[in-house]
Amino acid sequence: MSLYIESFNIEHMYNSSKPRKFAFSPHVATKLSVDPSSFNPNSCNKDFKRACEKNDIAKCDQLFFTIVKQDHWALVVVNLMHKQLNVFDSNSQDSDYVSILEKPCCNLIENFKTLVRERNPWKHDLDKFERFNPSGYPKQSTIFDCGLFAILYMENLTAKGLKPFSTDTTSLLNFRKYIAAKLFKHPQNTLSSEEELQKLLKKS
Repeated sequence: MSLYIESFNIEHMYNSSKPRKFAFSPHVATKLSVDPSSFNPNSCNKDFKRACEKNDIAKCDQLFFTIVKQDHWALVVVNLMHKQLNVFDSNSQDSDYVSILEKPCCNLIENFKTLVRERNPWKHDLDKFERFNPSGYPKQSTIFDCGLFAILYMENLTAKGLKPFSTDTTSLLNFRKYIAAKLFKHPQNTLSSEEELQKLLKKS
């Protein structure tokens, strides 16, 4: 997930035709998901400052946080265009479902507000943002696709909402191939050919 997010940020930073999006690393999300009573803003100041200066997140429309607990991923969105705070959980199948990530996501939102109060690059007051959990969006039918769906939400969320995307087996398989190709072409990938990749896989 971390490597994908690096690739995602590079793509959105240098492609003017894409919406202005930025995703914080899962490591930052983990630090933000602790109980607010024990949160230390200094633990995230360096990451937030780098995002402000290097990625110019003051001009972004959406900020993403991929958060994981007990091998389950969810996505927290700071929607700066609509002044909303959203959570997308691909495993919440019915109204009675309570996600294991509900509390960590709430913690992340509150702690991010605290972090921003000390260095706010926007004119917005995040304390006035509406906490709005969308409904009716595509969700996983398996027990192992949560990370893939978090990525799908990031890729397909626009200013007008979530673009429809197919969740049939073939479409998800093709999307996995797309992500694999993107990561293989990542600047930090030192493997220069598919042959080298196969050799590495045989050793592991």
